[in-house]
Amino acid sequence: MITKVTSRNNKITPVDLLTQKFGSKIILGDFSDAVFSDATFKNVIGIANLPMKAPVMQVLLENCIVLEYVKQFMTNQSVCFVDDGKQFSIVLEDGKKIEVPQDVDKAIRATVGDVKHWAGYLTEDGEHVIDLLKPAPGPHFYVNLLLGNRLGFKRTLQTTPKSVVDRFGRGSFRSHAATQVLATRFDVRQEENGFPANRQFYLYENGKQIFYSALIDENIVEATCKHLCNRTVIKYKTACNLEITRTIFLVPHKKGFPLATELQRIEVKNASDKARNLSITYMGMFGTGATHAIFEDVTYTNVIMQSAALYNDKGEFIGITPDYYPEEFKQDTRFVSMIVRNGDKKSFPQSFCTDYNDFIGKGTLEHPSGGYNLNNKLNRKGPGFFALGSPFTVEAGKTVVIDTFTGLSSSKDNENYSDAIMCNELENLLSYFEKSEAVEETLNEIINFHENYCKYFEFQTGNKLFDSGFNKNLSFQILYQTFMSRSFCQTQKGYREIGFREIQDMFASMYYFINIGYQEFVRDLLFEWTANVYKMGYANHNFYWVGKQPGLYSDDSLWLLQAYYRYIVYTKDTSVLNEEVPVADGNNEKRAVRDTLKAIIQYSACISVGDHGLPLLDHADWNDCLKIDNNYIDGATKEKLYYEQLKKTNGKYGDRFVSDHSESVMNAFLLKLAIDHLAEIAALDQDAKLTQEMSELSKVIYNRIQEHAWKENFFARVLLNRYKDGSYTYLGAKGDKLSDDPNIDGVYFLNSFSWSVLSDVATDEQIGIMVDTIKKYLLTKCGLRLISPADLNKLAHDTATGHYFFGDRENGAVFKHASMMAAAALVKAAKKVKDNELAKEMTRIAYFMVDLVLPYKNLENPFQVAGNPRICTQYINTETGENIGPLLSGTATWLNLTLISLAGIEYIKEGISFNPILREEETQLNFVLKAPKCSYKFSISKPAGFARMESSEYELLIDGKKADSAIIPMFTDEKEHTVTLQFK
Repeated sequence: MITKVTSRNNKITPVDLLTQKFGSKIILGDFSDAVFSDATFKNVIGIANLPMKAPVMQVLLENCIVLEYVKQFMTNQSVCFVDDGKQFSIVLEDGKKIEVPQDVDKAIRATVGDVKHWAGYLTEDGEHVIDLLKPAPGPHFYVNLLLGNRLGFKRTLQTTPKSVVDRFGRGSFRSHAATQVLATRFDVRQEENGFPANRQFYLYENGKQIFYSALIDENIVEATCKHLCNRTVIKYKTACNLEITRTIFLVPHKKGFPLATELQRIEVKNASDKARNLSITYMGMFGTGATHAIFEDVTYTNVIMQSAALYNDKGEFIGITPDYYPEEFKQDTRFVSMIVRNGDKKSFPQSFCTDYNDFIGKGTLEHPSGGYNLNNKLNRKGPGFFALGSPFTVEAGKTVVIDTFTGLSSSKDNENYSDAIMCNELENLLSYFEKSEAVEETLNEIINFHENYCKYFEFQTGNKLFDSGFNKNLSFQILYQTFMSRSFCQTQKGYREIGFREIQDMFASMYYFINIGYQEFVRDLLFEWTANVYKMGYANHNFYWVGKQPGLYSDDSLWLLQAYYRYIVYTKDTSVLNEEVPVADGNNEKRAVRDTLKAIIQYSACISVGDHGLPLLDHADWNDCLKIDNNYIDGATKEKLYYEQLKKTNGKYGDRFVSDHSESVMNAFLLKLAIDHLAEIAALDQDAKLTQEMSELSKVIYNRIQEHAWKENFFARVLLNRYKDGSYTYLGAKGDKLSDDPNIDGVYFLNSFSWSVLSDVATDEQIGIMVDTIKKYLLTKCGLRLISPADLNKLAHDTATGHYFFGDRENGAVFKHASMMAAAALVKAAKKVKDNELAKEMTRIAYFMVDLVLPYKNLENPFQVAGNPRICTQYINTETGENIGPLLSGTATWLNLTLISLAGIEYIKEGISFNPILREEETQLNFVLKAPKCSYKFSISKPAGFARMESSEYELLIDGKKADSAIIPMFTDEKEHTVTLQFK
């Protein structure tokens, strides 16, 4: 009988088997590694006493010296290498120990001694320095994100360019929305974001290939990559005495430039004592305009285009562009050009190739047959491959610089667009960068922008990795996500659009933008989201130039009120409420922002509600996989049926839409918070009537939640209305009968706790009960689970439990976006609950979760936790502890918000509500905060142990004077103010 063994039901791992067989014979140490010696899983080859968890055996067995030696011992037994101090030995199963030969010892010692350096290191400025000769911990670990800058130009949200770059400079590049300039790689491998030729180049000497930028061969002596904020620098040293440096970044937009341009500077230094006659071939693959056809008809994407060469007014060949036949694809024109700088001389490429097959010939991408002698042939069809070649001589001790420009011009940036506009814009670009100094100046412009952007909030803890991780890298990820939503990173390489609920990224980034003078830009972003709300109050779930999936996900529009609240409370700009913004219905209809916000409340609190008066779940809410109602309807369908209902029943607008659909308790919390926010906004706007209406409605929603959603030990997640026999009435608390673990009395959802606290619904008593429940069922060594074991297949067929193994994504993973929402809730509750021990426990859990999410901590155990040491990833698998992508999620935003809350900063209409909670072991915290018209230097000190303003004695000084309250004014005097808090 055939049996099937899977990675999950094969409970014995190689290290487990190693421990069984050798644990009593030798000291294995804190870390060991092993691999099965064959497919029977009966024997292993292992190594003991490693400095960290890493795939050491895999690397050792790639060494032919080690492999040939160990083979002689592998027959029907396991073996383990162990270091006796002076010499490695191999230990057999019977306990016999044999010293390995000197060459084997040397190979093992060199590998083991290098393990701690495999994942690279972070500099004090948060730069990730990577050795290209070392193995990768995971698909995201060695990745960087790059962002263009179109602030001050039109359609900024949609048109800001973005790039993904791995440690070899591979990846892809987008211009506006999901338009690829360099092609993505539609592949099942997470490791490949872009077509592998992208941004790569070869060097030839006397016709012989001596270097390929994505290949580590015998000519490479040293190779490092440094990922920095918004740029990547890769360096190589060769055995033939060349020093090669690559710097990759996106060019900030200037008037008259192409919409998007990526620049790679390649510097080739001759470190030998003689002149070198070299040639460079630079290549890549343009993205296709016909993205829909990639899935259906690749031939179509090829035959609708031809290649074209570009020449300047001197007749010099300067680059390549794809030429499309269909008019719709002529609206975006891609290009590549290259400048070779040799001393005072400047030249353009001398040859080209546009056929990938001709280029590769009988060779490979690493060693193409046609890479040196490019055939200068224009191809009648695609795909959009390009290679540019140029010979050059580099004198001894000198450096030749090659600047490559890859980009796109578009009708999105120009009315009456044509190829002539692209030619003009490319000419402007090349003219601007005619002098080499312009490249350095542009790079400095990028660096200076980010340094200025980061100044809104800067920690000064003395922990350089934490400070740079927050001040530089986290702030950049939030900046990137403001434009990208979740649509483009290493593994998000398809055509996902901007999600409405991803306005959450603005919750953090708006403060950074406002403090560098871009308040008007923040307003415009708010209006762009507002324009995706329909007249009735539901929103498009996704959008680029047009929206789609109207009202499909019920939480979307509710997030908008949190964004407006943060903006108005911070800036006191209530005029934004009077701005006329289009509604998503079309027909050129507009209405005031305040009316859109009121419509959202009416829709979610009065119309789209269930039997208990709470908002309907619809297709799903924030949790995309909580698809409980198979017969869900979208907003447009609901609107049609609603008006039919009113007509049939002679009802009035504002009556409930009658259905037996499920109700989202999380949405109820979001609704309660949205109502409270609108009440405060109205108060700032001196709208007493609206303030009163919202205050009364808030009490109604609060009472409904408490009456129907509290279930003894937790708030339910969903109220179920379709089971008339009462078999299931709710999901997400004790007694729901949906647990997939017989030892757990119900299913528990982390968000039910988080948003009950963040919306000020949960009482102190309920918070204490829920924290106890969380500790029992959701708190793991890997962090706070999103959900306890559940069998949602009893309710529906398209939920998380039907898609994922338990421990992955929405099915029981530490979904870090939600975990940081929970951390924010724990911090908020810890500041206000009366029970000091409960406050202490919540603070401990919050900091525990923060430490699991901080990216730089991934370097402590990189080959187990993976992730990325500069950029947050989406979730942690609760079985393995691996940090799994994608890179873009709400994790970064809510980590930022949580850390700022822990530092004590909360903006209210009266100013800054200051209420910090430090770690128990911390005795000092300093940070700088920038406001639009002043700045603050905060200093917090305390004895070791738990302290909070609710229950501890303290002294608060503002500019050296004792403060009467913990509300700090938002000064407008353009001065720096000091805030000193001393716990006693």
